Amino acid sequence: MGKCRFNDKWLENTDYSSWLRPIHGNVYEANCIMCRRNFKLGTMGIKAVDSHLQSGKHKDYTRARQQTPIARFCSTLPTTSKDVTTKDVTVGNPQPTSSSSDIRTACGSTPTLRAEVIWVLRTVTSHHSYRSNEGIEDVFKAMFPDSVLVQTFTCGRDKTRYVAKFGLAPHIKKQLIAEVNTGPFVIMFDETLNQTIKSKQLDLHVRYWRNDHVQSRYYGSQFMGHATAQDLLQHFKECVQQLDLRNMISVSMDGPSVNWKFFDLLQQEQAEEFGGAKMTMVGSCGLHTLHSAFKSGFSVWQLEKVLKALHTVFHNTPARREDFSTLTKTSVFPLPFCGHHWIENLPVVERAIAVWPMIVMYVDAVTKKELPNPKTSSYDALVEARKDSLIIAKLHFFIQPQQGLSIGYTWTRKRERRRATHEEKREKLQRSTLSSSKKRR
Repeated sequence: MGKCRFNDKWLENTDYSSWLRPIHGNVYEANCIMCRRNFKLGTMGIKAVDSHLQSGKHKDYTRARQQTPIARFCSTLPTTSKDVTTKDVTVGNPQPTSSSSDIRTACGSTPTLRAEVIWVLRTVTSHHSYRSNEGIEDVFKAMFPDSVLVQTFTCGRDKTRYVAKFGLAPHIKKQLIAEVNTGPFVIMFDETLNQTIKSKQLDLHVRYWRNDHVQSRYYGSQFMGHATAQDLLQHFKECVQQLDLRNMISVSMDGPSVNWKFFDLLQQEQAEEFGGAKMTMVGSCGLHTLHSAFKSGFSVWQLEKVLKALHTVFHNTPARREDFSTLTKTSVFPLPFCGHHWIENLPVVERAIAVWPMIVMYVDAVTKKELPNPKTSSYDALVEARKDSLIIAKLHFFIQPQQGLSIGYTWTRKRERRRATHEEKREKLQRSTLSSSKKRR
């Protein structure tokens, strides 16, 4: 019996039309937009679709989509009274009265709901797990027994997840979309393997002009199996469908051939849809090319093998680290070497030069049988490097172009500044929300 193919007539069935989608270039699988995953049809055909429809995960996602959005649940009802008390507020399914995009609009219609949203904000910005909030209401009741608000406060694992995912996240995403659609923007994307779910993860960031400076924000992710140019285009369009693509002036990416094919397809669609308009081509990211060139230039000396061995031989080996520290009277150890970002290994090589005399002492002690022989390939690499009289000269030569380029440090500093900026924004958002809550009380 052969494999079953996707039948477009299935989409005419109302039980399937809201979530079932075909996969371009693969007729033997189907896509569920509710679960955001593909599933194989195998030899079951429509029975495979029914089986997915009845699966527990699909039902959970469907149930979550059908629940009242928390942002609407937390909004206040319109009222003609100037003085609104807690008793006047209804928490059914009201429409927001303010057109403001401020987060305070979605912070709840009662003091308890506002407190719960503030606590969820703190959980998310502090990178705490949802499970860490399990039983938090009992802790607050023990800490603040006189508080009336605490007696009705509940914010366990499930509620924290629901408020964050279906309340705050859509609100922040909607605010981001509104900001981006006010002017020109650039989409940056890159795909890599997600080790947890074993699928390729396509991450998209958007860069736009706001408040007299350029802002770069994470926009969304797509998960996929195949990553042809057509697959990239399909997932790209699904992710950015709420953006006004007439304002997209360019796409930032690295340089594999599949990305260039994707750009050509996207350029054609942009021209057809917007009257011949084309995006600006600024080339691809040159970091990978620079890293690869640097790697090729030093591969003949096999410094990568030595630098990796320096770290590996002492990594997660307490006994070996104790022997080294006892012998050399130092607690400084080699740093891990990054094999795909070569020009960012300046601190690694500088540390290697600093500890090399102690490494020589350690190797000589093992050779004289004063210390146990590790009997590993990493230690064997150090033994070979010990015999190279030019190893220090090679390491210094390795440092010279890195100091001239200084790209590693520059990129790292920019990344740290962006992270610090995001942290400041989150703290400002939390302080603003808390201040608003106090004023309302």
